Parts: sequence; C-alpha cells; structure tokens
Amino acid sequence: MGAEDNKITIPSFFDNISEPDVGSKDIVSLKNTFQTPLSHYSAQSSSQRSDQSSLEENGGVTEDTEDVEYGGDATHFPSSIKFILGNEIGERYSFFSMKSILNNYLINFMGYQSKTAESIGHGFNASAYFFTLLGAYVADGRLGKFKTILYFSILYCIGAAIFAITAIPGVTGSGPGNRSPWGLILGLSGIAIGTGGIKPVVSAFCGDQFGPHQKKLLANLFQVFYWCVNVGAFFSSILSPILRTNVGYWCAFLVPAGILLISIVIFIGGNKNYIKRKPQGSIFSSLVKIIAVGVSESTKKHLNPNTYNDTYYQDCWVDRAKLKHDPIKVDQVKMVLKVLLVFTPLPFFWALYDQTGTRWTTQGNTMNRRIGSITLDTEIIGAINPLLILIFVPIFEYALYRPLQRKNINFSPLRKMGTGMFLSVIAFLVAAALQLVIDNSSPNSVHIAYQIPQNLILTWGEILLSITGLEFAYANSPRSMKSVVMAGWLLTVSIGNLFDVFVISSIKASEFVLYIIFAAVMFVFICIFVIIAYKFKPLSEDLMNALNGQNPNNNQDGTESVETSTVDTSTIDNLSINDEVYSDTSSIPAHYSPKSKRQIEENFTNDPDIPSSSATSRRPTTDNNSVDLEKHETDNSNSLNNSTKIRNRSLKNSNESVISLKNFFNDTEDK
Repeated sequence: MGAEDNKITIPSFFDNISEPDVGSKDIVSLKNTFQTPLSHYSAQSSSQRSDQSSLEENGGVTEDTEDVEYGGDATHFPSSIKFILGNEIGERYSFFSMKSILNNYLINFMGYQSKTAESIGHGFNASAYFFTLLGAYVADGRLGKFKTILYFSILYCIGAAIFAITAIPGVTGSGPGNRSPWGLILGLSGIAIGTGGIKPVVSAFCGDQFGPHQKKLLANLFQVFYWCVNVGAFFSSILSPILRTNVGYWCAFLVPAGILLISIVIFIGGNKNYIKRKPQGSIFSSLVKIIAVGVSESTKKHLNPNTYNDTYYQDCWVDRAKLKHDPIKVDQVKMVLKVLLVFTPLPFFWALYDQTGTRWTTQGNTMNRRIGSITLDTEIIGAINPLLILIFVPIFEYALYRPLQRKNINFSPLRKMGTGMFLSVIAFLVAAALQLVIDNSSPNSVHIAYQIPQNLILTWGEILLSITGLEFAYANSPRSMKSVVMAGWLLTVSIGNLFDVFVISSIKASEFVLYIIFAAVMFVFICIFVIIAYKFKPLSEDLMNALNGQNPNNNQDGTESVETSTVDTSTIDNLSINDEVYSDTSSIPAHYSPKSKRQIEENFTNDPDIPSSSATSRRPTTDNNSVDLEKHETDNSNSLNNSTKIRNRSLKNSNESVISLKNFFNDTEDK
C-alpha cells in the first residue's frame, strides 16, 4: 500500500478555506487543543504527564514515547479520520431519518394531537442534548473517547431497532389512538441516551488524530465535520419520507437502524489507526467545587465586610476559591464561565431552530403540496436545510468572509453569532406572515414552496452561529475543560427545546401569535447577547498557552523555539499584568490566622498535580510570619522592575505571582 493510500484528500472546495475568523492568536489556542508532543507541555504537572504518556485502550497508536506517528501530512487528513467521519455520516443519517418523520408518526400512527406531538418531539430533543453531559463525563473520567463512542453507539442501535420493530402494525396495538406507548418510550430513550453520549465526544476524538504538523487542517475540521453531518441529514430527509409513504413507518425506521449498525462496523474498522488518549478523570466535580468555594467565600465577604480582607481575591468572586484550590485550576474555571456566559442567549436560538421539524412541519401539512401530478411529503421540505448548508458553507467562506477580510472589516465570531440570531428572528417573522396568509385563505390553497424563504434565512443564521460558535468555544476554553464547554454548548439545545415544551403546553394562542412570541423573545436575548459580547475580553494566546501548560515559544509548525524551552520573563510579566492571573500563595494577607495560612500552604505542598520543586517555589516566602510584608513587596517590586505597571489593587501579590509562575514553568520543565 503506497503512502497516498493512507491519506484523505479534503473536498476540493475546502482545500483553501482560511482559518476561522477568531484572530491569529485565538486560532493557535484552538489548534493546540488537540494532541501535542509531550515535550511541548513545559508547564504540565508530573501527574498529568504520566497520565498522557500511555493509553488505556488496546489497539491503536500509543503514546509511550514522544515520537508519535500521526497519519497524513500537512495537507491531508490522517487516515483514521475517514473511519470517524464515515461513522458520523451514518449516525447523523440514522438520527435525522427518525427525526424528520417523528412528528407525523406521532400524529398519524400513534394518534396524538399535533400539540402533544410537538411537545414529545421537543422533549426528545431536550433529552438527547441533556445526555451530552453523561457522554462528556464518561469519556473524560471513565472509558475514554473511543469506548464511549462505541458503547453509546451500540445502545443507540438497540433503541433504533426497538423503535422500528414497534412501528410494525399490530405489535403495540391496532389503529391510531389504541397503540401502547411502551415501544415509543423505550426506543426514544435508547436513541436519546445513545446520540447524547456520542455528540460531545466525536469532534474531540477527531482532533486527537492530528499532529502538530497538521495544525492548519484543524481550522478546516469543523467545516468538513459539519459538512459531513449535513450530508447524512440531507439524504435521510429525502429517503425516509419515501420509505414511509411506499412501505411504512417500520421500514423508514429499520433502514436507519441498519445503517447505524454499518457505521459502528466502520468505526471499529479504524481501531488500529486511532490515537487514543487515556481518560484523565472528569473535571466536572472540580468545576462544581471551585464554584461552590467561590460562592461560599463571597458570602462570607458580604456578611462580614469589615473583617473580610478582599485584597488578594478582589478581581473576581471565583478568585476566592484560590484559598482551597490550585489557582491555575481556578483561573481555568474563570475562562470556562466567561465562555458559558456568552452561551446564555443561545437556547432561544435553538428554540426557534428546532421548530423546523415540528411547527413548520405542521404548517406544511395545511398547505398545497402538489407539484404537477406529484404530492410532496411534508418532511421532504426539511431536506432544504441540509441542502442549503452544503451549498452555502463554501459560499459564505469565499463570497463573504474572505472579501470582508481583504477589506479589513472585522466580522468577528461574536458578530457572526449575533447576526445569526438576528436572522432567526427575521425567519420567524416571515413564517408568521406566511401563517397569517394561510389562516386567511381556503384550506390547502397556499403552496408549500412559500416555506422556502424562511428555511433559507434560518439556514444562513445557522451557518453564522453554529459553526462559528463551535470554533469560538474551542478557541476560548482551556484544554482540560474542552468537554465541559462542549457539553455546555450542546446543553443550550436541550434548554431551548424545554422552552418550546413550556410555551406549547402553557400558552394557548393561535399559530400566528406563537410565531410572534418566539421572535420577540429571541430579539430580547439578542440585546442581552450584544451587551455580553461587548464586555467579553478574549484571552491572549500566551495566557491561554500558559494556563494550558503550553509553551508560548512554540513555532507555528508545532516545534519548540531553539532559544528556550520555558516561558520567558517578559511573557510571564505580561500575563500577570494584563490578565491578572495569580497562581501562588506567596501573598497571603498578614491578618490571616495561622490555621488559614497552613491550610493554604498545605494545599500547594500536598497537591499531587504540583511537582515538589514547584510547590516549594510557590510557598509564601515569609518566615514564621515575622517578615515585614510591605518591605517584602517593595523588594520584589524593585527586583522585577514592575512597580509602575502593576495595578495598585494587586501590588501585594502580583510580583510574587510572577516569580512563582516562572519558577513553576522552569521547575516542571526540569522534571
């Protein structure tokens, strides 16, 4: 087999796609998310290095040495990617096949009312995206990505098979309204847990396959991945309604179950080619504990404002958790919370978007669906969305993003996301206008082609928000918490669908009024998003790399600079001054009790994630609490020559933090 046989060529229109418009610094952080030789992790703790030096799963490429051989070259995807993407196309085909005809299945086969069917559909979507939390936890803390994808896929396949078998007439009862829901419940539960467990893991597993020499390809990964997802969605939206009409619901559900089984076989076929990371333990518990301590200490501050010293922890309420937790981990949590705050308005975008398979399908059922002598199935209109995505993703790149970039117009990720939300409002106003025309016309007289404009506008909004949002989330989150951010992104879909269920079940109004309500709610949250986006401050590349344990002196090709293998003085100075990262306990307020001081020191000296030499360097430099703290600060300020740069409110700790963070990097590198 020649060398070319182990390469995958990117589809032609993706060959020259530029890096996401998140800034040159942010995209370096995005790319460094994934697999990097261990020699580059100059600031990682010894326990982290030992965790990453071997792999849990049998088979596949291991990381026992630093000379990991990645598939492909700088212009081709690794050979393992074809197995992952093949599996993803099959999984997405199966999911959208079921989803595209679910609403009509519930109405026509099970006998539910349209409102009930819509509530079940949105409840299913909410469940599927809620279980992304379970998938992220299992992948990070228990099984690793490969086994998580495999086991959840098997559960998914079982649920799809149950759903297909119970759709055979007579199995659960005779006639709409007389059928038992047990098959519906078991089938949808298996599918929801299965697809939810896979969602947050697949894209990250793709990224694990890339080496440092393939960094530029990572910018294309989200585009190609999203394109493959919509290939499966497009064909499923065409074929499932045809099978349902000509054979029956059972066949329309059984074929996707079979394709899902084939996709599992394809995924297993790449087992020997995969690079698999050993699970390093879920960080969900650490995240919750840090937030809890921050809230607790903030409460103490408000209850005792005259006695609580807030000098060291005044930057952010989360900083107060540094009393009991590793400051670097606390700063990582701060980064995650900043990104999750940006996600706040997103549930309401998904609340609108996911009605394409429910409310818009119901609207289509009341319209004229004939083209000549052919009567279209309502679900086929759903194929417009993935088809438009396949067409407009490259068009947006070449006809919008690049021309704006050449004219130095800053169409930043947050601006793209805000524009996408605004387009969703326009789409629902168009749908409301169409509904008003339908209500004032004779039954089935308005042609279903009039649904195309609202589908087109919403698709544009999806492209601007969904792909860009994924890139933004990865670029602005620390490596150790990518799964949390990804699960948070997917959880917004779950919340949005729960909002749909709430509106449908509690507000009794006409379809036209409901469209207006959804558009108005989205507009309100667009205004909130504008405020959040305006205040959002992205982290610098160097700070992101430092908190990730990544050497900021790495070259663009992934190799280390010849001059140094540690973070230089000027870089660390800038990190502390500009971003206020305090990663030591060297400036414990003098009034703290000996017990409190011992607790803080013990946290750093006993933390297994901190090398002993680093822990020593991070201890307070005072001896028996007898050193004059003010003189100690002045000496350090003079030695670092930063007294004019560091803000007055952080003078008591910034300089010590600079020295300690430098020692942390240097000591860890020596180890």
